[in-house]
Amino acid sequence: MRRLDDEETAQTVMDGMRLYYDFLRPSSALNGKTPAQKAKIGLDQEKWMTLTKKASQHQRFERS
Repeated sequence: MRRLDDEETAQTVMDGMRLYYDFLRPSSALNGKTPAQKAKIGLDQEKWMTLTKKASQHQRFERS
């Protein structure tokens, strides 16, 4: 990622990062659990992992 073109793009990126850290990324401080798991927030983690993997493989066109 080279730049964020506007505030909306920055917000979208931050929202995605927040979802990743809260629901997908295990934390060593939480004994390998995600914050959502520690808070006992139900989530089908397999579906989220599949979705994020597909999204990361999708190629986006750069703006001119």
